[in-house]
Amino acid sequence: MNLHAPTSMAVTVVIYFVVVIGLGLWASRGTRNLADYYIAGRNAPRWVAIISGSAAVMSGFGLVGLPGLAYAYGGVVFFLQVFAILGFSVAAFLASRKMRTLTEVKEAYTVPDAMALRYPSMPRVMRIVGILGLIVGMLGYLSVEFQALGVVLSSLLPISYWSGVLLGTAIVAVYTIVGGIRAGIWTDLFQFSLEMLAGITVIITVFILVGNPAHILAVLARSPGTWRYHAAPWWPAGTAGLGMGAAIAWAFEFGLGGAGQPQLLAKYYVHRRVENTRYQALGNGLTYSIAAFMIFSGLGLAALSATHRAPVLSNPDYAAPYFFIHYIPTWLSGIVFTALIAASMATVNGFSNIASAAITRDFMQGVLGLQFTNRQGLLWGRLWTFLLLAIALLVTYWRSSLIGIAGTEAWGLLAAVFLPAVAIGLNWRRGTGWGVVGSGLIAIVGGTLVTITNWNPGGFFGIAVIIAASLVAYWIISLVTPVEVLDPAMEAIVGMGSAPPVTAVAASDPISTP
Repeated sequence: MNLHAPTSMAVTVVIYFVVVIGLGLWASRGTRNLADYYIAGRNAPRWVAIISGSAAVMSGFGLVGLPGLAYAYGGVVFFLQVFAILGFSVAAFLASRKMRTLTEVKEAYTVPDAMALRYPSMPRVMRIVGILGLIVGMLGYLSVEFQALGVVLSSLLPISYWSGVLLGTAIVAVYTIVGGIRAGIWTDLFQFSLEMLAGITVIITVFILVGNPAHILAVLARSPGTWRYHAAPWWPAGTAGLGMGAAIAWAFEFGLGGAGQPQLLAKYYVHRRVENTRYQALGNGLTYSIAAFMIFSGLGLAALSATHRAPVLSNPDYAAPYFFIHYIPTWLSGIVFTALIAASMATVNGFSNIASAAITRDFMQGVLGLQFTNRQGLLWGRLWTFLLLAIALLVTYWRSSLIGIAGTEAWGLLAAVFLPAVAIGLNWRRGTGWGVVGSGLIAIVGGTLVTITNWNPGGFFGIAVIIAASLVAYWIISLVTPVEVLDPAMEAIVGMGSAPPVTAVAASDPISTP
């Protein structure tokens, strides 16, 4: 769906592609071992690490999918966006210092590493649950990002949707496969700066074109047909499956679910110092909020369409690209347009890295017991990154739902797996490995079925039900199964209060890399 973008915008995007590949190749020079490849050597400066976490969450789902949902449904989408911002504080409070401290006293590179160390009675089973959760959730999430790349690039360039998917994937694959997360965090810094610039540009433009948010909602409320529902906090029951239940479900899923996003949890590892994590909640909340202004491109365009000042789009996913091409000044639009591409690329990098780490380190080394040199480990990690991207492309070909809806399902599945196992488990001493097994099975099987069948009873998104069931299962099963026996290092981390843990004995990890 080419939207007839000016040639200057296409040139700007080509320059952007050259820059991110160059940054990735530059950063890859320092990638010599698995610690460099997967946790950037635990040496990322404070704000680089924080912004990389924001970039991992503010994906194509956020910058393309949510404006599309706002165009299609209006105000109800703010329940998702506002609680996603609050979710950063929940995630940082529960997990940021504990995840980073874990790398000081243990050899932890991955989220399944944290699970294996927290539940030592069944470390291999914990790795398997973590691997399965990551792979299933990642395939769903990456398909959303590939859809977003296809939408954005086919809007800008004279190419088809699928050509856009393949072009965007090929470019992000280059710096991801070569440099791993070390390359990713530096490209994230550049890319998320563009995303924040896009958010600021959108909110200013919408205020000039349509007015402040209250005025936009008033315009929509007076509009004919279903446009008036856009001004309501939720749609009337039965009209679109986005009634009050959807608002409640999104508030629950995104308010708590951020603490179960492995792409964010893994970024806590990369901080140079443990004390830098104290800025995580404020930094993520502030930077994400600025980029989140992008949602007004969809809401503002809805008001323009409702008042016949813009055509009605046949596909809401094109709302943000259409707004950028037709309402942002040409001299600026090419720069901020790249933010839509950057959002997807940052998340593709983060997810493909943590998923390849799960297979290479947690399955091949942790479950199968294979041993690698650093060189061999890097080769396996790069190979699995390539294969996972290829499989995610096949999943993208199969999916057809709106980007925003598909994104909520993938987010929810990941939250159902990792919120109890990691975020809750690092704070509740009574949690057990059997609790993780029970909650993990509900999350993976139930989440997959909800995604495939699009089960949405009474407008209450089914994936929110799965998250709640997973949390309840973890709690009940943990209470009736034997308490985990933790070593002093892990006891100190789980019991960490406002003060840093005591210098714990650096207990050896069952996996070692020569």
